[in-house]
Amino acid sequence: LRWSDTSVKKQSMDSQRAARIATFSVGIAVASYAAYQLGKLVQRKRHDAKNSTSCVELRPPFPDEVVQLLRSSVLCYLSTLADGAPHLSLMNFTYCPADEKIIMSTRRDTTKYRALLKNKRVAVLIHDFPAEERQRAAAASARAAGHSGDYAQTYSVTLYGSVQVETGAAAERYRAMHLERNGAGQRQFIVGDNIGIITVLVDKARICNQADKVHIW
Repeated sequence: LRWSDTSVKKQSMDSQRAARIATFSVGIAVASYAAYQLGKLVQRKRHDAKNSTSCVELRPPFPDEVVQLLRSSVLCYLSTLADGAPHLSLMNFTYCPADEKIIMSTRRDTTKYRALLKNKRVAVLIHDFPAEERQRAAAASARAAGHSGDYAQTYSVTLYGSVQVETGAAAERYRAMHLERNGAGQRQFIVGDNIGIITVLVDKARICNQADKVHIW
């Protein structure tokens, strides 16, 4: 009986040892496979970064390059959510650096205005990429010649923030700034009893350009 008990214990210990070795071997295999996949992912990310545009997240106050784009551009794309569906609008805008706000105007009987009353979170896209085929050709020619042309810039900025419908004196102050910036030719979109003034308080931004021109702030 004693020999039998010793044999059983030995067999149990051998089984436990074998189980531990098997578990360790599986762990090594899993770790090796994970490291292999991670290496492939890093290589793919490096390849993508080398051959595509790059993006950097920013928060106010913005660097000079971003401020220059906001000051030089006059049109933007405003993204809202209307009844559960995305809604995009082309808008005149004015950048107010003192308040870190984007000023816009809209009629109060529009889909976007009703959407803004329900959901104040928006995104605003501003860019100076060539928008037409002839502009792209001009930009390519300028770069090939080694100088900057009218359409040779390659920045886009997406601003994220919350909308506020301005009222009273603040609304009229922003309206005056917006009209001065965009000119009398846009007055019909800015001044009127049915036209509201909205501002976007920017809390962060994302800037994208060609991979070899990226600056990180």
